Amino acid sequence: MKLNGIYRITSIGRPLDLHYLTNRLVLMLLPAAAVIAGAVAFLRNDVILEILEAALLAPVVALGSWALARELAPDVPSVAFVSMFLALGMFLTVEPSSILILFVALLLVRIVNRTVGLPARVTDSILVASITAWLTYDGPFPWLGIIGVLAFALDASLEQRLLHQWVFSGVCLMAAGLSFYRHGPYLLEESLSRNMVILLTIIAVVYLLRIWQTNGVTSLSDATGSFLYLSRVRAGMLVAFWIGLQALTQGQLGIEATSLVWATLVGVSLGGVRFLQS
Repeated sequence: MKLNGIYRITSIGRPLDLHYLTNRLVLMLLPAAAVIAGAVAFLRNDVILEILEAALLAPVVALGSWALARELAPDVPSVAFVSMFLALGMFLTVEPSSILILFVALLLVRIVNRTVGLPARVTDSILVASITAWLTYDGPFPWLGIIGVLAFALDASLEQRLLHQWVFSGVCLMAAGLSFYRHGPYLLEESLSRNMVILLTIIAVVYLLRIWQTNGVTSLSDATGSFLYLSRVRAGMLVAFWIGLQALTQGQLGIEATSLVWATLVGVSLGGVRFLQS
């Protein structure tokens, strides 16, 4: 076991191990993402502050989408770069895309799939539940709280279960209830275009097939070196999908807000393509 450094503080943090080529490549691509985003903002005549904002946030989007894809497809690291490029494209073209939702998805997935190999600390659960509850109520994304309920319930039910996660599941449920009371359920308040429905249906079907095809995991956990649980990896994949799916309740605005998550799911879906597995 490599219980040192960040693992003494958190069980859901995954530092980039520079011994791996893919991790070094990610760090090299982040400055390029900043330059590209700044250039795009400049070419569309954004003001200086908007150009700087784009340049600063683009590496965050690139790293977040890459990290989420690595959680969802731990055995196929190449697809994480596809997710990164797709998410960066969404960030540059879809203004309401939410970076916070992307990272909430990342944290909830890590709570469930335990790629670090350690159960979430109580402080981890407090952090993730708090951010999820805040975004649920103030976002507002009332159905996101329900996904939080399911994520913590899964961690309390699967292998090496943590029974106290039911408490945090209850916190998310209360946040969802308060959000429903204040904002309503947002059940398809703004209908989606036919083309968007077709596109999302195709993405959903292919992604669910990808989950079904994931019948074994060879990757090892970071801290313990043990094999990941297949059931937890699949459950984490479902959590990310549910986060994208809940956005449908808010129509076009919801889809735009979760576009970074959807872009990541598309990249992961391509994990079944043979040349990406090599």
